[in-house]
Amino acid sequence: MLTLKGLEMINYQDKLYYVYRRFSKNLIKEGFVNDVKELWHCDVVLKKKNEDDETLIFLVEIPDAVIIEESEKN
Repeated sequence: MLTLKGLEMINYQDKLYYVYRRFSKNLIKEGFVNDVKELWHCDVVLKKKNEDDETLIFLVEIPDAVIIEESEKN
Protein backbone atom coordinates (compact mmCIF):
# COMPACT_ATOMS: atom_id res chain seq x y z
CA MET A 1 0.00 0.00 0.00
CA LEU A 2 1.35 3.42 -0.99
CA THR A 3 0.40 6.92 0.06
CA LEU A 4 0.97 10.01 -2.03
CA LYS A 5 -0.18 13.46 -0.93
CA GLY A 6 -2.97 12.00 1.19
CA LEU A 7 -4.04 9.37 -1.35
CA GLU A 8 -3.87 5.77 -0.27
CA MET A 9 -3.04 3.57 -3.25
CA ILE A 10 -3.40 -0.19 -3.63
CA ASN A 11 -1.93 -2.47 -6.27
CA TYR A 12 -4.60 -5.13 -6.97
CA GLN A 13 -4.54 -7.63 -9.85
CA ASP A 14 -1.69 -5.78 -11.59
CA LYS A 15 -3.61 -2.48 -11.62
CA LEU A 16 -3.16 0.60 -9.48
CA TYR A 17 -6.13 2.01 -7.54
CA TYR A 18 -6.66 4.76 -5.01
CA VAL A 19 -8.92 4.34 -2.01
CA TYR A 20 -12.00 6.52 -2.39
CA ARG A 21 -13.78 5.50 0.81
CA ARG A 22 -13.75 2.87 3.56
CA PHE A 23 -16.92 1.80 5.35
CA SER A 24 -17.90 -0.86 7.79
CA LYS A 25 -20.05 -3.42 6.02
CA ASN A 26 -22.73 -2.84 8.68
CA LEU A 27 -23.33 0.72 7.41
CA ILE A 28 -24.46 -0.37 3.93
CA LYS A 29 -27.58 -2.50 3.54
CA GLU A 30 -27.20 -5.93 1.98
CA GLY A 31 -27.62 -5.75 -1.80
CA PHE A 32 -26.80 -2.03 -2.10
CA VAL A 33 -23.01 -2.28 -2.39
CA ASN A 34 -23.10 -2.16 -6.20
CA ASP A 35 -25.48 0.81 -6.12
CA VAL A 36 -23.08 2.71 -3.85
CA LYS A 37 -20.13 1.67 -6.06
CA GLU A 38 -21.88 3.11 -9.13
CA LEU A 39 -22.97 6.27 -7.29
CA TRP A 40 -19.37 7.00 -6.29
CA HIS A 41 -18.01 5.99 -9.74
CA CYS A 42 -15.75 3.34 -8.20
CA ASP A 43 -14.29 0.48 -10.19
CA VAL A 44 -13.78 -2.17 -7.48
CA VAL A 45 -15.01 -2.91 -3.98
CA LEU A 46 -12.83 -5.06 -1.74
CA LYS A 47 -13.84 -6.70 1.52
CA LYS A 48 -11.29 -6.63 4.31
CA LYS A 49 -12.12 -9.04 7.13
CA ASN A 50 -10.94 -8.41 10.66
CA GLU A 51 -11.62 -10.66 13.63
CA ASP A 52 -15.02 -9.15 14.40
CA ASP A 53 -15.76 -6.74 11.54
CA GLU A 54 -15.72 -6.44 7.75
CA THR A 55 -14.66 -3.26 5.99
CA LEU A 56 -15.64 -2.38 2.43
CA ILE A 57 -12.93 -0.54 0.50
CA PHE A 58 -14.15 1.40 -2.52
CA LEU A 59 -11.41 1.79 -5.15
CA VAL A 60 -10.98 3.92 -8.27
CA GLU A 61 -8.54 2.73 -10.92
CA ILE A 62 -5.65 4.98 -11.82
CA PRO A 63 -5.26 4.66 -15.59
CA ASP A 64 -1.87 4.24 -17.20
CA ALA A 65 -0.20 7.63 -17.37
CA VAL A 66 1.24 9.10 -20.51
CA ILE A 67 4.12 11.43 -19.72
CA ILE A 68 4.43 14.38 -22.06
CA GLU A 69 7.62 16.36 -21.85
CA GLU A 70 7.42 20.07 -22.42
CA SER A 71 9.51 21.43 -25.26
CA GLU A 72 12.39 23.63 -24.19
CA LYS A 73 11.63 27.35 -24.13
CA ASN A 74 14.13 29.64 -25.83
